[in-house]
Amino acid sequence: MIYPEAMNIPGWRGGDGNAAYLDKTLRHRPIELSLDDSVSLNTMFMLFIRALFASFLVWFVFGFLSLFAAVGGSSSGAVSIAGFGALVAGIIFWVVLLLARFTEPIGEWRVLLEDRTGSVESTYSKIAGSLRVREIPLAWTVRRMYTGIGARHVSNRLVLTEGNYSAYVSVFGYGTSLYLGWMMWRSRRGYVLIGKYLVDLVNGMLGRTDPETIMLRTERPRAMREAVHAACREGLYVAIEGQDVPIGFGFPHGLPPIDAPGPTPPPVAGNPGFAGPPPGQQHQAPGFGDQPWQNGDEPPYQR
Repeated sequence: MIYPEAMNIPGWRGGDGNAAYLDKTLRHRPIELSLDDSVSLNTMFMLFIRALFASFLVWFVFGFLSLFAAVGGSSSGAVSIAGFGALVAGIIFWVVLLLARFTEPIGEWRVLLEDRTGSVESTYSKIAGSLRVREIPLAWTVRRMYTGIGARHVSNRLVLTEGNYSAYVSVFGYGTSLYLGWMMWRSRRGYVLIGKYLVDLVNGMLGRTDPETIMLRTERPRAMREAVHAACREGLYVAIEGQDVPIGFGFPHGLPPIDAPGPTPPPVAGNPGFAGPPPGQQHQAPGFGDQPWQNGDEPPYQR
């Protein structure tokens, strides 16, 4: 028999969304395999097919030129073109095989709140400030750009990266509603996939790879995902309750300027104020603590 007193959790509070979310984490569940960074044979096959297809296209073009030269009576020219095409096709094969990026989706979360477009900046500041205050060890990029929906509609984004993992947080107004969501991806180049596959293959033959080791490699990505989701949930509560969060909480030096204007939408009947955005400008300023914004730079996983 389980006594009710034994089920009490110190510090637990019920009746709010945060408690409901935490309640669900008390349940055990099957092991999640989406964060397993092991490279399957199917992934290797798809990588090989992609490189083979790219090289075939190049070879086909040069083969057509070689055939055209042969029909024109230049047999030596046809042989030269075919040989050069084979060389270029081989180079393309290895370039695509080793440098092509293979992207795998990890997870996402999103919500659309009605009549909350006025809370966009407070929500954005709350999310950024929560990550900064908790000293989450992630590389980041801050971006703001026009959505093209209207002059007042700006997409506020955070790009958070750690190693091969990237999370994209987006907050923007959609009509009179507020959209908030995040997506997480794993992105690796071909040479990383090949190296990982060979290392795991050798370790498996030597008995150095076991399920525990494989799952332990997913701990940091799991922590990253939960940290991003926790910050977004705090931003969600700010939007729902209509709280006014100072911009300085998330951005001590103020919001970054908007990157660039989007396309001007056509006029909307009955809403003369729904016009295209004014011209924007590139930005480069300090923010998010003492670090400079990485304006225009690629995230670390793309370098």
